[in-house]
Amino acid sequence: MKAIISIICLLFAGSAIAECAPNIHLSEITYARNSSYFPSKYAKQLDELIESTSNKPGYLLLEFQILKLQASDDVRKYNMWLANRRIDRIKQYLTNSHYPAPVISRILTASNEDLRDVSISWCNGTQSSAAVALAAADKPPPVKDISLASINSEDDASINSDTHAGTFSGSR
Repeated sequence: MKAIISIICLLFAGSAIAECAPNIHLSEITYARNSSYFPSKYAKQLDELIESTSNKPGYLLLEFQILKLQASDDVRKYNMWLANRRIDRIKQYLTNSHYPAPVISRILTASNEDLRDVSISWCNGTQSSAAVALAAADKPPPVKDISLASINSEDDASINSDTHAGTFSGSR
């Protein structure tokens, strides 16, 4: 049932899905295993990113990939929760720095690689004005923000990211 509801929602949100082709890859923030805090060395990279993109038309795209095949549903839920926490830490840093551009995030749930990094890309405003307009309508300045989880898995269409079933060692 969750899969059907999610598919219907995706059909109506088709124009809101962040499309950014070609995007400008700016950085990767790699996290330690089972941690949602990025190492302090990435704060300087984020500061440089803020300085270089603040006055340009467009938006930041934050992407995190989750393995398609998980050991169990509990591990998958934990990894979704952790992915959202990691993205939220970056968005919080940008908010605290009064970053003016919209920030769009998405979690890709059908990855074949076990990665623990958030990819940060810049999308020009002229290429994805619908996504920027959607982000601008959702939240007031200084940071306009929308989270879009791209569900790419056939067997897991919707997970409540606010639920944390417990700590699982050795997952991500």
